Amino acid sequence: MREVLKEKQAGSGIAYEGRIVALRKREGFVHIACPALKRHIQTHITPTHSTGVEDGWRIFGPEDVLGLYFNVSFIINARPLFLMETAAETIGGELALGNDAGSELGSKAKGSKSYAVAAQRSEAGSMEDQSGPTHDWPNFARRWLFPEPTDLASTCSISFPRPKTITADEYVDQGLNEEQKIAASSIATHQFSVPYLISGPPGTGKTRTLVECVLQILRLQPEACILLCAPSNPATDTLVMRLRHFLKPSEMLRLNDQYRTFAEVPVEIFSYCRIENEKFAIPPWPELMKFRVVVTTCYDASILVNAQCTNTALAKLEHYVMSALHPTKEVSRGVVPHWTHLLIDEAAQGSEPELLIPISVVVPRQQDHPDIKPESNFLFTPQLVLCGDCHQLGPIVASSRARSSELDVSLLERLFLRPLYAEHPLSRGELDFLKKNYRSHPVILMPPSAMIYNDTLEPCAQNGTVAWAGLPQRHIPLLFIGHEGYEDCVDERSSWFNSGDIQHVVDTVKSLMADSVRSVPPLQQREIGVMAPWREQVWKIRERLRKENLHAVDVGTVEDYQGRESRVCIISCVRSRTRFLAEDQKKGLGLVFERKRMNVALTRAKELLVVVGNGNLLKRDPYWKSFLQFVLRHDLYMGPQLDLEADGNYISRLESKYFSMDEEDEDARGLRIAGELAREILRDADEEI
Repeated sequence: MREVLKEKQAGSGIAYEGRIVALRKREGFVHIACPALKRHIQTHITPTHSTGVEDGWRIFGPEDVLGLYFNVSFIINARPLFLMETAAETIGGELALGNDAGSELGSKAKGSKSYAVAAQRSEAGSMEDQSGPTHDWPNFARRWLFPEPTDLASTCSISFPRPKTITADEYVDQGLNEEQKIAASSIATHQFSVPYLISGPPGTGKTRTLVECVLQILRLQPEACILLCAPSNPATDTLVMRLRHFLKPSEMLRLNDQYRTFAEVPVEIFSYCRIENEKFAIPPWPELMKFRVVVTTCYDASILVNAQCTNTALAKLEHYVMSALHPTKEVSRGVVPHWTHLLIDEAAQGSEPELLIPISVVVPRQQDHPDIKPESNFLFTPQLVLCGDCHQLGPIVASSRARSSELDVSLLERLFLRPLYAEHPLSRGELDFLKKNYRSHPVILMPPSAMIYNDTLEPCAQNGTVAWAGLPQRHIPLLFIGHEGYEDCVDERSSWFNSGDIQHVVDTVKSLMADSVRSVPPLQQREIGVMAPWREQVWKIRERLRKENLHAVDVGTVEDYQGRESRVCIISCVRSRTRFLAEDQKKGLGLVFERKRMNVALTRAKELLVVVGNGNLLKRDPYWKSFLQFVLRHDLYMGPQLDLEADGNYISRLESKYFSMDEEDEDARGLRIAGELAREILRDADEEI
């Protein structure tokens, strides 16, 4: 921000650097935090009668006219890139330690492309099996990032006494199902040398399982210290909100970036945060070491790196202290890692470089130092647990060049494709796949279960009922509203909106609220969620709903809704013209040919799902075509003629079980038989593969 002297029409030569903390584009409002400018204003601007005072400093409000003008330049925040680059270099250097120091990899690992070079070598084969002289210790980083089937036999010994199983009454959450208990028990009673992966569709209780894992680890392992992370602040706050019922502020720390605003943080978790000088802070080192659980985002885990609170830094400190205390005695005792577990929730949402930041905190990076012998390194490997769903939205990567290099593929997704998890008989298979859905009505589950999750989802939700006169089938809470209105763009096609979609959405919400008292329990505005793939559509829908006095209806993008749920969900598809589909696909935008974004949109609703869009365009996408086939089979379509015939292309077991088709209707019976036959043929083919 460069100050401008308006009278002289020239700059003052003074510039400030700030940080955007809030942005409301439609209102033209940008909230910038700049401590230096704040102090300048408090020191040099003449106060008015309304100016308050706090701690001896003047406090100016929006009503004060300060007479200051600035030229503002918005630049890319390079800090996340720097943090990821630093973590990648650190891990890349560690990957290289398992190789001949004079090899091509060993030399290249010193540069900025170390992780990429090491990754290429690891994909070609296990680093520990490369020819040439190597160190005498295993490469822990490779086992976490490029695990091989042979690594399962190299589980390190541990010093924590623990039972082999957890009895039924020892689970803190008595509502867990069998799959959730198996995951929690495996993690708490074993110390795997390779990552433990927990996968599950939306609504299957992945976060609930992870919370139980934390509590069981703390119960069974008296010396355990857990680093618990998620890619976003809301997901991280959710973990703290759930754990606060069981852990005291002296046991758990919510570590925040110092520039995070207080308004973003739920009031309930403030007691778990460290605040100094009106900013979030990291506790003093002795106090930090006492916390058994530290919860932070993947990016903010860099605070621990800067504080030298990593397993590597702490092991080095322990070695030098012991050597100083006993200079004539050889120190050969192994080091117990401070961080015994790294658990990452919503791991599929973070990019691999982003996840490398917390990994660099916990992974036992062996000391390549002449004074430190291999036998004085770590006694065992800390455990890495990744929890998420590879079929939902992954990392948001705007650059097409970065996407072509697969930076939009998460670490969780890449690991699932490795032979250890995809093929090896000891990989846990269905034992860590959560399939019981506690969110949605069975009908809402049918399309995603059939299209995305290999017909595995089991409905277990106990929800209310939304009664709405607009449903073609009173007992089937799903509707597709078709229309052929065209979309329009803003800012040279940077965003899109569709007025026809907007009108149908508003009419649907008004109709739902007119029937709200018939629902059990009565439907509230805040229980209706509207989502669209473009921000402009979100703003215009929100604007129209406010004009109709429907302020509490929650409107957001599909990305905003990942990890959330609503009793009623209305999806606005927006796109109606085929000539823009190629551009959408190139940029990874919209709902057409975007399977993961479509899956997120369809799996947010608990009791009622309404989709608004152009069916004749959507049918070009094979997944949307399958969804429309389902809609047509059960007469759930309203709108202009849809140029698509209902067929029995893959009728799921859930659909066969729930719907008893009219056996007197030969067409319906033929559809059912053909669909069930196709299902079994496809399932047999998958099993053979």
